Amino acid sequence: MSVATESKLTQDILRSDMWSLIRRFSLPAIIGMSINGINAFFDGLFVGQFVGETAVAAISLAFPLTFITGGISASIGVGGSALLSQAIGSGDEQRQQSILGTCTGLSLVASILLMALGITFAPQMIGMLGGEGEVLTLGVLYYRITLIGAFFRIHAVALNMLIRAEGKVALAMYMSTSAAIINIVLNYILMGMLDMGIAGAAWATVIAMTALTVMGYAYFLLGKANYKVKAFSLNFDWALSKPMLAIGISAAMLQIMFFVQQSVVFVLIDKYGGDWDIAFMGTCYRVMMLMVFPSFGFAIAFQPVAGINFGAKIYDRVSEGFYKFLIVATLAMVVPWGLVMMAPAVVIGWVLPDATISSHDVFNFRMFVATLPIFPAFFIGTTLFQAIGKARIAGILTVVRDLVLFLPAALILPTFFGVSGIYYTGIPINIISVILVYIIVKKTFVEWQERTLETSTV
Repeated sequence: MSVATESKLTQDILRSDMWSLIRRFSLPAIIGMSINGINAFFDGLFVGQFVGETAVAAISLAFPLTFITGGISASIGVGGSALLSQAIGSGDEQRQQSILGTCTGLSLVASILLMALGITFAPQMIGMLGGEGEVLTLGVLYYRITLIGAFFRIHAVALNMLIRAEGKVALAMYMSTSAAIINIVLNYILMGMLDMGIAGAAWATVIAMTALTVMGYAYFLLGKANYKVKAFSLNFDWALSKPMLAIGISAAMLQIMFFVQQSVVFVLIDKYGGDWDIAFMGTCYRVMMLMVFPSFGFAIAFQPVAGINFGAKIYDRVSEGFYKFLIVATLAMVVPWGLVMMAPAVVIGWVLPDATISSHDVFNFRMFVATLPIFPAFFIGTTLFQAIGKARIAGILTVVRDLVLFLPAALILPTFFGVSGIYYTGIPINIISVILVYIIVKKTFVEWQERTLETSTV
């Protein structure tokens, strides 16, 4: 792409009407993230249809462990994309050229460590979450196979985030959508036609993420990026790696804390319930992710807008973008949430077709997702702090929500309500965490306004 085109894309982000940017960037991001949610849902759907309830319980226990991989990929991808957006906004060409190689090197080292530790200790990790007997065996098999493709799972996400950081959200969406379709088709072929069972689901994911990595690297090798890249560099220069990981750690914390949260949930379910409760909770998580991913799309679309404008020191556009992206993200959450809340048993029944879903189960699910409509504020807020380089704030907010607030609620409520108490924990922690985000974001915007006034009066 030419320099002129690069300039036009950057100038659009810096000067175009914010609503037009939301329309331009959000739709492809929403589609891409929704496809990811559908993809995760279909994994559970095919396992439930072709293998059975025990296999659903097995992948439900392995599911939290995949957030370790997700946390690493988010750390590298969010850190790299935030630095790239800021470098584009400030015109720092040297930093732009070094980011891809740094992401590649970090992805390689991280994936080797993850594979070695994860494959070795998979039985202990699945067992810690409550896996026993056939559930343990199937869960270990599934998780070990997914780790074989750890590099591709990590690097594919990082590459896709770098492409989004340029403002090419639509292209990134086409790539991730293609990979998701590959995964869904392979799920049907490997499990439905070749009868590979739960191993088929794992191999489908590995192959799909390998394809996404190839698509991402082809983009850079063919010179489609708006800036020069060192495509084959494995850069371990801490002058760049250190701030990249410092920013990205907040995104990793979101994933890792979700792993901690789910781990506690499944340990408690194993204590207060049985295999059915594990399978049902795992299904609830997948349905919830299906509803949440569209709002993630708005956060992804907001990241280059916030980062590039912040790099150019146009602070009022960053705050304007925050409020407008938040409005549409909330509306996007309310629609699928409302539809699912009307008939949750139908959606859950797609994954657990042979199960009898009681009215009590339906009530637990509704409590589980009751406060989702206010949660986009947390996504957009943490994305703001990642984009402007204040990773520590985003990380602290994540730890407060998923550790400081969640653990006491998760440990106390089941003692009064049994398994049902686990489903109620999200209500108080979501309300409190969103209030905290609003207070800190508002304080940040006030500081920017004061700084702008001081500068204008000098």
